Amino acid sequence: MSDTHTRDAHADVLPEAEVAGLSAKTVAHVIHYRRKTYVTKPSEGYALLKRVRTLLRDGTTDLVPLVHRDGFVWLAVGPSIPIAIDEIETDQGHSEKHTLKRLGLD
Repeated sequence: MSDTHTRDAHADVLPEAEVAGLSAKTVAHVIHYRRKTYVTKPSEGYALLKRVRTLLRDGTTDLVPLVHRDGFVWLAVGPSIPIAIDEIETDQGHSEKHTLKRLGLD
């Protein structure tokens, strides 16, 4: 006999009052690769993330280009190579421009 649970389809949906306070915007990505950290704008970060997902799903290793605040690098990405990508949102109470300047992207 299998143990199945039925859930209300709307159980995971946040009320509009809670969603209204969640207005953060991704302004940068931080890539932790081996012993280095790279900060990049969202467009480059999302492109890297998409390529990393494809490589990990396929189980292959390849060189992936990354444009970051200090220049350009090639990263070897694959299943046995650790990599982490964090999304940076706007600082609370500050503008997007302030956050970008703090990260060295402005």
